[in-house]
Amino acid sequence: MNQIAKVGYNSTKKSYFYGLKIHMIVTKTGFPITYSITNPGVHDVKVLETLSEEANLPNILGDKGYISHKIHEKLALKGITISVPPRKNMDKSEKLDHSLLGKQRKTVETVFSSLEKLGCQNFNSRSVKGLESRFESILLAYSVLLSRTQRRFEGTLRYSLGY
Repeated sequence: MNQIAKVGYNSTKKSYFYGLKIHMIVTKTGFPITYSITNPGVHDVKVLETLSEEANLPNILGDKGYISHKIHEKLALKGITISVPPRKNMDKSEKLDHSLLGKQRKTVETVFSSLEKLGCQNFNSRSVKGLESRFESILLAYSVLLSRTQRRFEGTLRYSLGY
């Protein structure tokens, strides 16, 4: 684990951490499709191409870390469109009306929040295989709970009625 775990910076929480970074693609209804675990130094854009090909979706919504004209053009040639909310420092000409993107991004943030509540941030694994096994177990449990809850309350992102 020491070979890939590194010190990284969480810009949302404005703090440093030691560990790994999870990249994930989820459906509009909150179900994980594919993921990758990397050290925190790996830029989001480097993982995007692999994940988007594995997900096999024509449209993907990313966060501000996925702003890269080069990768957008490369994926467009493969029939994949990436939509990303603009950064605050972008030119006004590059900013479009992204109010709908913000609402859709909430789905992704809710999924990560739910996975955090299920214990995804505190793994004490000794190997990469152990980490992946534990993470996939949590993804499976989350997906089963979410599916069960959505059968009862269509469209909810809550994986449990208890929170």
